Amino acid sequence: MNEFWNGRQFRRALKCYPPPGHPVPVVSVEMAARPDQFVPVMGKVDTGAFRTVLTFETAMRLGIRDPKSSPIRVGMAQTATGEEVSYFVHTVSVRIVQAVVGFAEGARPEDPKWPAIEFPLAAAFVEKAKRNQFGVDWLHVLCLAVDSQAVHFLAD
Repeated sequence: MNEFWNGRQFRRALKCYPPPGHPVPVVSVEMAARPDQFVPVMGKVDTGAFRTVLTFETAMRLGIRDPKSSPIRVGMAQTATGEEVSYFVHTVSVRIVQAVVGFAEGARPEDPKWPAIEFPLAAAFVEKAKRNQFGVDWLHVLCLAVDSQAVHFLAD
C-alpha cells in the first residue's frame, strides 16, 4: 500500500515507463462503447489535458458509427495553439489491463501483475485529433504518481 499526503491509501495498479527521449508515457487500454465489446486503444497520458480526447478512427473501432451525433454533449474547445475544435461526447467503458512501453509502432506489453481496472468515462471525440490522449478526467477513478523513472496508475 502507498499512503499519500491526504491520508488515502492506494495499491499500485500499473506502471508505465516513458519511451526513451519522450517525457510522456504511452499506454494501451481496452475500451468499449457497447457492453463487452472491448478493443485495444493506444494513447498518451496527458495530465495537462482536462478531458480524454479520442480520434474519430477510435470511435469507428468502438462501434460509434457517427461520432458527431453525441448523445451527451457537443461543444467547442481550444487547443494549446489556440485553434478551436468541435468535440462530441460519448460514454465509453475503459479497462486498463497492463502498461505498454513505447509507441504504437514498437510497443511491447509488460508482464501484468495487477488486476484490471474498469470504469465508465465520458470521452470527447475530435475529428482533427491525430492521437488518442488520456486526460485528467481519469483522476476521478485513478491516481497518477509521477517520478523521473515512471508513471504509476494507482487504484483505491
